[in-house]
Amino acid sequence: MHRTPGTPKPHPTPHPTPDPLHLPRFDGRTAVVTGAARGIGQAIARGFAAGGAHVVIADLDAGAAASAAEEIAAEGGHSSFLGVDVTDSAQVASLVRHAVAAGGSLDILVNNAAITTTRIVEETDEAVWRKVLDVNLTGAFLCAKAALPVMRAQRYGKIVNIASVAAKRISFNAGASYTASKAGLVAFTRHLAYEAASDGINVNAVCPGPVQTPMLAATADEETLRTRSRSIPRGRLSTPEDQAGAVLYLASDHASMVCGQALDVDGGALLGWYDPETYFRRRGAHR
Repeated sequence: MHRTPGTPKPHPTPHPTPDPLHLPRFDGRTAVVTGAARGIGQAIARGFAAGGAHVVIADLDAGAAASAAEEIAAEGGHSSFLGVDVTDSAQVASLVRHAVAAGGSLDILVNNAAITTTRIVEETDEAVWRKVLDVNLTGAFLCAKAALPVMRAQRYGKIVNIASVAAKRISFNAGASYTASKAGLVAFTRHLAYEAASDGINVNAVCPGPVQTPMLAATADEETLRTRSRSIPRGRLSTPEDQAGAVLYLASDHASMVCGQALDVDGGALLGWYDPETYFRRRGAHR
């Protein structure tokens, strides 16, 4: 496009939607995404399907997983679904068998399933603490453990764990159990990456900042979200599609030499923070 010298360069669309034609290709690959019925997981699944993969939508909510798979099929993608509790090793083993049967292999695993709580430490029930770590950390361990024999046999695999910027500082919206689980997930990512790399398996993590998802909406009101957006250098909360773009890169062969990394996708959120008074007020904590 011709521009008169001295005129400002036109700005692109502020938050462009990723162009499917320019996404990494995953033709012939099978990808499993846990917690994929909605939010970040669903965006990741749709990205893989747009890139030609067969995607297995795994979620505790089997009905929502079926709906997500139907949406992918309506868009011309290939997918299947399975209701799975990632804390149950028998169900996880069934998930791996399903993926191999449906897609012919298991090439990509994205550990996205997660839950949260907002209570401060002394107000957190022990059972809730254990449940958060069981889903967010042990669930990723069980899924990776079940997928590894298949990936090692084919000498190829990509595992991407969805952690959080909370792993590198703390969570403003969630409690200590969530922060601990995500910090553990980053450490697990590094360790597993070391063990798996010699068999052609790349293990990495993505650390989202605040993302516009139902989980965030359940723990923060509109004013809090506006305030949080203003504290992010990029000036906005991220979208599930922002996170999906990073996951697709790490799961692609473009990242074949990337091992054990925890990539922040936060718009610069880690460059600033809140004061403690606001932190406790957000939780209605009794101090």
